[in-house]
Parts: sequence; C-alpha cells; structure tokens
Amino acid sequence: MMTTIIDSVIILLLIGSIGYGYVVSRKVRVLMATLKELQPLVHEFSHAVEKSELSVHLMRQNIEDAEKAGAEPVAETVAVEKAFSSQRSAPQREVDTSSKMRVLRDKKELVKAFFENTPAARV
Repeated sequence: MMTTIIDSVIILLLIGSIGYGYVVSRKVRVLMATLKELQPLVHEFSHAVEKSELSVHLMRQNIEDAEKAGAEPVAETVAVEKAFSSQRSAPQREVDTSSKMRVLRDKKELVKAFFENTPAARV
C-alpha cells in the first residue's frame, strides 16, 4: 500500500516536471522568434548610436578647434543678442527634475535602456 502511494507521488512529480519543461520550452521558442524579429531593429539602432557618437565627437572637436583659434563662443553671442531683443520670447519650460529620467553615458547603457523600454521585448 505504501509503495503504491510513493510510486504515484513520483509519477505525479515526473508528469509535473515534464509539463513545466514543455511550458518553458514554448516560452523560449517565442523569445527566440521575437529576438529574430528584433535583430534588424537592434542593428539599425546600434548603427544610429554609432553615428550619433561620431557626430557628437565631431562637434566637440569643432568647438575645441574654434576655441583654440580664438573665436568667440557661440553661446555667449546668442546670450548677448537675446539681451537686446525688442520682442518678448516665449516662456521657457522648466525641466522637471523629479522625473525618473536616466542619463545614459555609453552605447551599452543606451541599448540596455532600449530593451527595457520596448514592450515587444517583454515576454
């Protein structure tokens, strides 16, 4: 009698673990299919990030070159022009510092944030 109960418990546990393995297998297949769909988007996003990094580097280099050449910084010129403007400017919106925005410093953080914020990436 006791051996029958132990055998039936073992059989139930085996059936449960096989069922759980099947469910996990289906979820992994869905995840892999989603990742294959996202692969071109990730490559495009990565290319855009690299292009942006290059543009920022070139802008910084141009600013440094202009400062070395003794040119007046553009920001100061704009501030002087605004001070003597005869028209009122539109009210400036204040930046909400209480929001949960993160400053992303490099490409890895940018790609990670992309996947965290994309609803299709969540399974």
